[in-house]
Amino acid sequence: MARYIATACVVATLAFWAYTQTLLPGVDLGDTGGFQAAVLWPEVSARQAYPLYYGLARPFILAASPGDPARALNLFSAIWGAAAVGLLTVLCATVMRSHAAGIVAGLLLAFSYTFWSQAIIAEVYTLHLTLIAGCLLALYWYASRPSYPRLVLVLAVYALSFGNHLTMILLLIPFALFLFQTSGSRRDLLNARVAATAVGIAALGALQYAPNYMSVWGAFTAPASPVEGLAAFWFDTTKQDWRETMVLGVGADQITDRLAMWLFDARQQFGIAGLALACAGLVMLWRTSRAWFCLILTMYAASTIFALTYNVGDSHVFFLPAHLVTAFAAGAAVAGISALWRGPCQVREASLTRLAPLLVLGFALGYAGWRGWTTWPVVDRHDDRRGQQLIAVLTQGVRDSNSLFVSQMNWQLENVLLYTGRHLRPDLSWVRLGDVLTHWPLFLQDNHELGRDLVLNGDAARELAGVIDPGAMAEDPTTSILPMEQSFALVPRGMPYVLVLLTPPRETPLDLDDFNRALSALTGARVPQRASDAYELFAGVAGERPQVYRSSGRPFSETFSIFEEQLTVRMESWLPIDTFRRAGFGHVLRDRQRLMFLERGVNLIWLGSDGRVSAPYYAASLFAPQPRFRIPAATLQFAKMGQK
Repeated sequence: MARYIATACVVATLAFWAYTQTLLPGVDLGDTGGFQAAVLWPEVSARQAYPLYYGLARPFILAASPGDPARALNLFSAIWGAAAVGLLTVLCATVMRSHAAGIVAGLLLAFSYTFWSQAIIAEVYTLHLTLIAGCLLALYWYASRPSYPRLVLVLAVYALSFGNHLTMILLLIPFALFLFQTSGSRRDLLNARVAATAVGIAALGALQYAPNYMSVWGAFTAPASPVEGLAAFWFDTTKQDWRETMVLGVGADQITDRLAMWLFDARQQFGIAGLALACAGLVMLWRTSRAWFCLILTMYAASTIFALTYNVGDSHVFFLPAHLVTAFAAGAAVAGISALWRGPCQVREASLTRLAPLLVLGFALGYAGWRGWTTWPVVDRHDDRRGQQLIAVLTQGVRDSNSLFVSQMNWQLENVLLYTGRHLRPDLSWVRLGDVLTHWPLFLQDNHELGRDLVLNGDAARELAGVIDPGAMAEDPTTSILPMEQSFALVPRGMPYVLVLLTPPRETPLDLDDFNRALSALTGARVPQRASDAYELFAGVAGERPQVYRSSGRPFSETFSIFEEQLTVRMESWLPIDTFRRAGFGHVLRDRQRLMFLERGVNLIWLGSDGRVSAPYYAASLFAPQPRFRIPAATLQFAKMGQK
């Protein structure tokens, strides 16, 4: 194994360089913003079910950037992403006894779309794959010479892994089968000493969750007994309130669509050639090591079946363990094909025997490099500050001394707001509308006495429309939003544009009549006959009939030219299943330059006469600009009276 470590370090360094060049610079929507806001926060809850992730991240953030942990936590993911790539390289090279196998496996994983997109944001999945690769290395070490101490190491690494992600339970059967296949005597795995050791190590691993468990007893509604406390802890840690409806929550009528999504996802990561290599690698493993063949196949099956039947909006990330073993199998194919070419020397020319492995390696490395080249522009987020900028506009001028921001917004955006208040804007005071609505008159009175305005986002203002007097609240003119038709009409006539409509999120519905009027204004009333599928692309010159129109129920890639501009639209999601896509649901590219992230809803950009791209326009989208409303301090008492 030692002779492959240098090779793995080179591959891991290359991956780390790519990740740092494409790293998200700050806070992001969704779970990423939640991790970034919570990593240094002193309070712990049972809901934060990733104690190992937080335990490793906190000292790193404190050493790197305690004032603004967002970028540092993104870098933390990049480090573990490189570690996972390096460990996979060592593993595949060691098992297959081939530097080439390890290099190809590592590069294919490093440059796969989903893994790369997770390696540049604050998420738990790069550490998750690092721990899985660590388990596989421990299993290899055990299989090479089975012994009790080596078995203890396998159990210890596996137990530790549960502190990062509970889906490690999916790998219990694959790991157990491998141990039974490779142990000297199966009785050695079933005796009392091993059983006691396994229970003890599992208990030690569970201690990672001790702070989360203790937080249950520190809550305002502390349980009355240890049994109730354990139940409350389990409920929050496993997120049982919604997860129990998600696991195996896919109906029979959705299976066909889910299988199609699986095929799309596999091709998105590795391409047809990469998948063909992986299939060939399984054949090679069957011929050379039945234990590794069964391990890789059962790991792939367990992860894939779970992802296919897990009814959540980001099920694509649960394919990641399957991506790791797919890359391993592709590396195994390179080693196997090279071995076949070497064959008996008396049959082949010696020069051809030496040349063939180099040709195989050259093709595999070239293909892996090409995958990285084509994936780079669509995962690159080094200048993506959209979430932070959206919240900055909504909270501009709001300070504790003069105003209070009252929000009601999607949880993904709210996590950005949470991070902003904790780390970027310590002078920002904000509160969720739901937390104060039950005592609204007292809340108004307190802020009236403090002389503070109430500033509300659009959803919060709409919620209060029937509660307070309409005259007490006015729209802030600095954040007024133009109707879609007027916005489309502002595109300069004769200039190239790209318009994409993706199925909008449920919480931000699209008025189709508004969209049709806006489309008519953009195209000079020359609207093509539409199919209204999940993906719709319009491109052309403003004021004229679109030169390109494509509607599809499946993701696609379309390259076209308008004037001298060659543009590519790439759909990188599976609608309507995907509701969370951290790197965008698609992209508009000019050569290798990304012009726009495509999100669910309406997406529009245009090019000026100097070739410069406009600011992106979003509607019926999480990234759509929001109006802001204000209840001045002078009218708060009036607002209270209106509530009566």
